[in-house]
Amino acid sequence: MFPRTSASAAAVAAILLFSAAPAAAVPLFSAAPAAAVPFFSAAPAAAVTVDPAAASPSAAQWSVSPASSAGPDGRISLRHTIDPGAGVDDAIAVSNLGTDSVTYVVAPGDGVVGDSGAFDIAAGDPQDSGAWITVGGLDAGAVTVAPGETRVLPVRIDVPDGVTPGDHPAGIVVGVTRSSDGVSVTNRVGVRVHLQVAGDIVPALRVDDIAATFTPSWIPFAPGVLRVETRVENSGNVRLGALAAVSGTGVDAASLAGDPAELLPGDTATLVTETSAWPIFALVGTTTVRPVVLGDDPISAPALVEQGFTTAAVSWSGLAVLMVAAGAIVAVVIGRRRGGRAGRRGADAAASAGAGAATSESAERVEAGAR
Repeated sequence: MFPRTSASAAAVAAILLFSAAPAAAVPLFSAAPAAAVPFFSAAPAAAVTVDPAAASPSAAQWSVSPASSAGPDGRISLRHTIDPGAGVDDAIAVSNLGTDSVTYVVAPGDGVVGDSGAFDIAAGDPQDSGAWITVGGLDAGAVTVAPGETRVLPVRIDVPDGVTPGDHPAGIVVGVTRSSDGVSVTNRVGVRVHLQVAGDIVPALRVDDIAATFTPSWIPFAPGVLRVETRVENSGNVRLGALAAVSGTGVDAASLAGDPAELLPGDTATLVTETSAWPIFALVGTTTVRPVVLGDDPISAPALVEQGFTTAAVSWSGLAVLMVAAGAIVAVVIGRRRGGRAGRRGADAAASAGAGAATSESAERVEAGAR
C-alpha cells in the first residue's frame, strides 16, 4: 500500500493552452524532460471559438512526478531496461496543489516526437510500450486527490516476449476535463518513461537526402546565404540526437553546435543549416551529421556521417553590373568606330572635291592657251 503525503509547495501550477481542434499528438515534454511538464488540448463542444477566459488558471494546479513508496523522489523520468518477458515495479506521485478536491484521469501512452521536435504522447489507444504499463490505485482509470494531498500510484511495466530490443518510449499523463460556456478544456500533466528492451543495442544514423540552395546578396559579388537541408533517419534501435554542419570551397564553415534534434528509432528529421557563401557559380561542399547521446542514455555515439552536395551560386546583381559595363564598353567601341568611319568619309570627300577643283583649273588654263 502506498501512503498519502502532503503536496510540495515548490510545485508550479499548470498553464492553460487552447486549441480549436484536437491534434493527432499532443505536446507533452520538452527535449530536456522535466519532472512534470504541462500540456493541453481542447475538445470542441457546442462552440467553435474558444475563449481563453473560459477557464481559470487556478483550475489547473497539480503535478505528477516519479516517486518511491514514500513520495516524489527527485527523478525526472521513469527509466528502466527490461528483458523481454520480464517486468518492473515503479511509482508516480500525483499532487493536488489547488483548494478543491479533484478527480484526475490517469493514462499511459506511446511516446513520439512531434513536428515541433518535442516529445509527445500519441493520441488514441497505445500500440507499443504504452500498452505495457499499468497504473494501480485507480477507480475506472481515475483517482480523486484532496486539496494539498499527494497520492502515490504504483506503476507496473510488463514487457511481452519476442519484443525487439532497443528503445520503446512511453509516458503517463494525468489530466482533468472541465467545461465552461459550451467548451470542454482538458488539462494534462505527464511524466516520461524511458523504456529500453534489453538485447542487441545498435545506435545509428544515416543521411537520406540533401537539398542545398543559394540566395545571392543584392550587393554585387557579396556573399550570399547557403541553406542546406539534410534529412536524417535514425536507422538504429535507440534514440539519438543529431547536429549538422556544412563546409566547402567558398563556404563559411558552420560548426556542429546548438540543440540536437531528438530522433526515436525509425524517426526522420530535417536538419537545416544556414551559412554565408561566395557566389562562385558552383558551390561544392559536405554536410557532416554528428550523432549525439541524449540525457543519461548508456550508449556510445556512432561515427560522424558525411555526404556531399553541389548547388549553383550566382550573383545576379553582379552579372547585371557586368552586363551594363559590357554594354557601355561595346557602345564606346561602336561609337569610336562610327566616328572613325565618318572622319574617313569626310576626308575622302574633301580630297575628291580638291581633286575636282584642280582638274577644272587645269582645263581652264589649257583653253586659255589655245586662244
